[in-house]
Amino acid sequence: MTRHFEVIGEGDDDGVDGDVMGDVMGYAGPMGDYEGGAAVVGYDDEGYPVVVGAKRKRKRPRVALTKPGWRGGQLAPGVIAPDQGLLPLPMGQVTFALATQTFTFQGQLQKPFRGERLLVSTVRTGTTAVGRLMGQIFVGSDLAALDVPPVDLEQIGNPQAFGVRLTMKPAQPGVFIRIVTALSTPLAGSDTIFATVTLLGRNIH
Repeated sequence: MTRHFEVIGEGDDDGVDGDVMGDVMGYAGPMGDYEGGAAVVGYDDEGYPVVVGAKRKRKRPRVALTKPGWRGGQLAPGVIAPDQGLLPLPMGQVTFALATQTFTFQGQLQKPFRGERLLVSTVRTGTTAVGRLMGQIFVGSDLAALDVPPVDLEQIGNPQAFGVRLTMKPAQPGVFIRIVTALSTPLAGSDTIFATVTLLGRNIH
């Protein structure tokens, strides 16, 4: 860093020696701690001026602002870069009855999506409403299971279950995720089972 000083005094042609009297106009010091009106009375071993009569700069208070992590993808105010979120995909609802013993839950994707958590809720009415919801989950035409038999949807989709999740195949917009469902025990008379299915997963938005 180059420092310029306005020096008034006597010296020879080779440089300034003897007593130096002068003002350093706007001198900020090696660390920026001084401001104008300082007098140079000599130089130290490293060539820095020895300053007297300088006023210390006032330390201005600093406020540390921390931006939330979820604002990190903001390209400009109001312009958000593509990011991923954890959102629900509604799969539908049905009332199983004597005439409706099977049903296919389905949801169509609008953006890239990967399913992770199945949520199944049921309300049973009647003495024969004891059947379990058994289903096969398909992402497009791909079976989301390690074998073809139906799985107990209420078991893996229990909202009270802890740590139960899936890593389903990622799917593109327009793809259907379907769950072909049937009751393990048929209903009789006027008994019913009302069921809703929601799939939580990660999507690009």
